[in-house]
Parts: sequence; structure tokens; C-alpha cells
Amino acid sequence: MDIRTLRYFTEVVQLNGFSRAADALFVTQPAISRSILRLEDELGFTLLTREPDGVSLTDEGAVLFEHATRILAQFNSMNKALQDKSGPLTGTLNVGLPPVIASTYFAGIIMAFSTRHPQAELKIFELGTEQMSEAMAEGRVETAAVMLPFDDTRFDLQRFATDRLMLLVNTRHRLAESEQVSFRELTNEKFVLFSDDFRINELIRNACGIYHYKPAVAGRSNHLDLIMAMVSAGVGVTLLPESMWRAHRTDGLAAVSVADPVLSYDLALANVKGYQSRSCLAWNTLAREILGISCATGADPG
Repeated sequence: MDIRTLRYFTEVVQLNGFSRAADALFVTQPAISRSILRLEDELGFTLLTREPDGVSLTDEGAVLFEHATRILAQFNSMNKALQDKSGPLTGTLNVGLPPVIASTYFAGIIMAFSTRHPQAELKIFELGTEQMSEAMAEGRVETAAVMLPFDDTRFDLQRFATDRLMLLVNTRHRLAESEQVSFRELTNEKFVLFSDDFRINELIRNACGIYHYKPAVAGRSNHLDLIMAMVSAGVGVTLLPESMWRAHRTDGLAAVSVADPVLSYDLALANVKGYQSRSCLAWNTLAREILGISCATGADPG
């Protein structure tokens, strides 16, 4: 068993197919198939079952996949540690930013980082908070911003803001002139929501549960512009972070405070506990500076 074979195996699982994994890894499909067959022979178990629409893990394959993702994350971290040198920051830093956080809090941080460290490349992964934990555990994302609660056993967390959801309606809506609405008043509304893996949806479902109903969903999108366009067109209403509305006020739309319950949440910087690359330390130092986080950890790499 070697690192390359484990990478082949995890890529096949994550991309749900041998051909897609081959394209992503720039190798031939037969090469991947042979490697996984040798791995199965070595372990004495069938790991994958081919299906018409992809692959599925056997019980033994699921065990290997869990351990393989951790091994690969540790291997990637080791490589970064060995390659990290003094001098100007170079290479790529993978940063996870949920779309509901990125444009509001991190546009200035991204610009400042690129100005201070022009030889380093930022790769932004726009993922929901639910996906972020997996991406960080697998080493695909090194540092992130997340909605709390988040796993504090594997990640260092530093809270930087509290936000809340506002009701967003078009100006022709019956609630557009209201200063505040109770969530009970929304029970007959159709919602335009972010994709289902976004933590915001959990807040909305929990609030609906207080009044014993499920939200009627008229549409979903990862893109704020499309959500706002659908609300403007009267497709439905939405619940949007107050900070996002302040940054993206749009004619034809009105924001209304929501009570009973108030849908508030905390935001935090998240980092895998242990080693951080110089680029990651630089990003976190800058983020803390701009976001006003007083409790700093790690040294500024300059």
C-alpha cells in the first residue's frame, strides 16, 4: 500500500467513478483500476462495487476511506512543512469561505493578503459550513470561516462576529412596510433558500419547527444575485444575513427584522489543530487584524 494508491482510491470515491478520477488525476483509467485491484488483493477485501451511476463502498471500503482521508491529509501537511521556507510567501493557500460570509467579511482581507503577498496564490473554496469540516479534515482546505457550532475537538476556533437573519421581500409584498415580523407570520410564505448544505437552512428549519410546519421551498441557489432576483420577481421570500443585506442593498427589495425567534448565530475562524503553513499563519494574522480579533495565536511570518 502506498500514498499514490490511497489517493487513487479516495479520488474514485469522492468523484464517484473511475473515469472521473482518471481525468482529475491525469492518469489512465486502467492504471487506477489496476492499482485498486492490487490494493484489494493486498488487503483481502473488496473495497468498491461498480454500479450503473458510479461506485459504492463496501463496509471494508468505508473503513479504509475514513483512514485514507486522514493519512492523505497528514501527508499533505508534512509536505507543506518540509517545503515551507523563509523569504516571500509562495505557493497556494486553500481558504474555505461560505458564500454567506465571503463577500461580507472577507473581500477586504483577500485584497490585503494579495497586496502584501503577491507571490502567493489564494484558492477560495465556497462551501457550506457542513461541507467545510470534511474538506478541512481531508486537507483540501487549510483555513476557513464557519458558522458556529463547529467541531472544536479537531479545530481551533476564534469567534469574530455575531450575525442574524433578516426577512427579505420585494417592495410589493404585504410585509414590506413592517419594522418587525414574528416568524409565525411566515408560515404561509414560499421561501427562496441557499442550497441545502448551508447551515442557514438549519436555523430556518428549526424556527419552522417551533410552529410545527415545514418551509415551502420555491427555489434554491448558491448565488446571492439569483436569490435576490427571485425574491424581487415575487417567486418567494428569503432570510438573509443582516451583514449581507447591508453590503448588497438593492432597489425593489425590503429587509424586515424577524422575532419569535430571532435567528442569530456566531461566526469564527477555523483551523486544523497542529501545524500551519507560513501562508496560513499570514492569512490568520491578517484576518484577526482586520476583523478585530484580540486573541491572536501563532507568529506573524511577515
